[in-house]
Formats: sequence, C-alpha cells, structure tokens
Amino acid sequence: MRRRELLAGGLAAAMLLPMRASAGQRPRPSRRAAVIDTLCVGAGPDFPAAEQRAAGMDAGVLDLAIYPRGPAEAEAALQGWNAAASSASAAFRLVRREVDLGAAMRDGKFGVILASQDAAILGPSVFSVNDTNLETLRRFHGLGLRVLQLTHNERNAVADGFRERNDGGLSLLGEAVIREMNALGMLVDLSHCSDVTTLSAIARSAKPVAVTHAGCRALHPSRRNKTDAAIRALADKGGFFGVYMMSRWLTQNAHASVDNVIDHIEHVIRIGGIETAGFGSDQPPMGDPEPQAEKVAGLAAYQARNAGMPGADPLNGHVTSPDLDRPDRMAVLAAALARRGHRAAAVERILGGNFRRVFRDTAG
Repeated sequence: MRRRELLAGGLAAAMLLPMRASAGQRPRPSRRAAVIDTLCVGAGPDFPAAEQRAAGMDAGVLDLAIYPRGPAEAEAALQGWNAAASSASAAFRLVRREVDLGAAMRDGKFGVILASQDAAILGPSVFSVNDTNLETLRRFHGLGLRVLQLTHNERNAVADGFRERNDGGLSLLGEAVIREMNALGMLVDLSHCSDVTTLSAIARSAKPVAVTHAGCRALHPSRRNKTDAAIRALADKGGFFGVYMMSRWLTQNAHASVDNVIDHIEHVIRIGGIETAGFGSDQPPMGDPEPQAEKVAGLAAYQARNAGMPGADPLNGHVTSPDLDRPDRMAVLAAALARRGHRAAAVERILGGNFRRVFRDTAG
C-alpha cells in the first residue's frame, strides 16, 4: 500500500469514534461535531430513528412526506410528528433550536429538523388582502417547522422554481415570507429555486440562508445545480451549501461514485470556503438500495413527460451514487474525504459542523 493510502486510512480512522463496533457494523464518525444529513426525503415519524443513529448519523433535515404540498397536508404531517415526538418511547427528538440538537445527542436520540421543500404549504397568495399566508407560516413554525424551501421545481405564490422559462424571482409575498422567516427563526432553503430567486433571496435575507441539496453548475451544466455566483453570494452571507448524491446531476460519466460528490464539495470549498460546504443526500434516511437500473427505469415516465425541460437531464445509467445508497453513508463519505486529503477538522465541518452553525445563526 502506498504511503498516501496509508495516511488517508489513518485519517479516516481518526474520524471514527473510539468505540467497539459489533460484527458487521461500521464505526461511527466522531462525536466532536454533529453528523447531519441536510436533506432526507420520504420519512414519517415511524422511520427507524435508533437504527439511523446507530449507522452514524446524529440528525437530519427531514422533508415532510406529503404530496401535494398544501396547507392541510402540511398541518396534518406536522401534527403527526409532534404526537410521535411526545411519546416516551420516541427514539428521536424534534429540533427547534440548536440547543435541542445537543440535547438529542446527549440523550442518545436522533435529531429531526422538520422541513418542507415547497412554500406552497402556505397556500395561494392573499397578501394584498390579509396576512393569512404569514399566519400559516407562524402556525407551522409553532409546530416545529424550521426549514422552508421557497419553491420546489415549479413556480408558486412565493417565487419561481428552476424549471420556469420566465424567471421572475421573488414575489411580493416571497419578500414578506423571507422577512417573517428571519424574525421567527427559520432557515430559508433555495435548493430548487431559479437563478433569480436564489440571488434575490440571498440579498433579501437578513440572516444566512442555505442550499440544503444541490450540485455545482460549473461541474455539470444542469439548471438544477447552482452557479458560482450563487455559491459566492451564499458564502458572503455566511450560508451553507449541501451537495447531494443525485449523480444524475453530478456527472455525465457512465458510472458514479462518492468521488463525484466530493468533486462538487471541493468546488464549493474553492468558491465559498470550507465553512460553506456540507452534504444533503436527497434520499431516504436509511438510504435506497434499489439497483441503479431499476431507478433509471422508474424515472422513464418523468423523463418522457419533461423531455427537453430543465431537470430532465440524461440519466447516463445512474440516478444516485451507489456507494452512498446505504444507512452508513456519512461514514463512507468521511472515509472518502480523508482519502482525498481532507483533514479531520474539515471533514467534521462538512459532515455537520457547518450546517449546525448556520442553524444556530438562524433558528437560535
């Protein structure tokens, strides 16, 4: 084994807890900083929180598992999370402020940061008449919602998503929603937003904002990814950029791996600095081991319906990075970062420390 490989292996080992791992179980990343996946999907309150934490993740930003994303659906989902969290047997804790994350870790529970990937949950705009949309936002904040993505793919009453041909950016309601989120202590998420929406929201926000799950357009020319200008503006505001493992938007190569994810993380670091970079899988908390060929086939109808539109980029035989399609993906990522020469302190920032700082700065 070459000296470089030995050094990388030693650094990866230093990133893992000094604990005994049971047979067949990978060691966990270090507890000196929280390990956080900044966007997980498809999970309800019955997800295996204890298993997830045992696999090496302390907390996750969990998108409400609802579709369509409307006010009634969001209310019901938030009520369900609160009811489950109040159970004495709950293996997770709702994280409303940064201090709750530390408490969850001390208690051996998984920290759940509730999110919605679409501000459509605030309902149709009535902003010229009354504050119903903002009152809904306040109610959802009271129920524990802490991260709100301004748009999903399409335009809503708040702003334009990345798929729109005419990019109008924020609406008047959108500007008010950002002001209210700043006041309440909620993190503005811009992952699916259009270019104008992204830059306008960064400029309008009085607090740091986040891209919880995206890639870098400089490395893969999809409009689902963010420009260098957006990364730079985000960093200048003290924000956060989580690179996803959606390899369909990371590489045009026929095969994908964790190294493609790290390529984009390293680009974020080059443009925005080490304090900006992180990881948001855009996958279920425990991963999705479905074979890549089946994932590609499952998107056939979407690809046909949206042919030629932003986001319907060629799949090239893969949808996600296969070596991260597993519960212990954070440990896999930590080891791969170490092999690429990233020191332990930097890896801890990428795996959760940077997001924790931004969450503290926005939610309190």
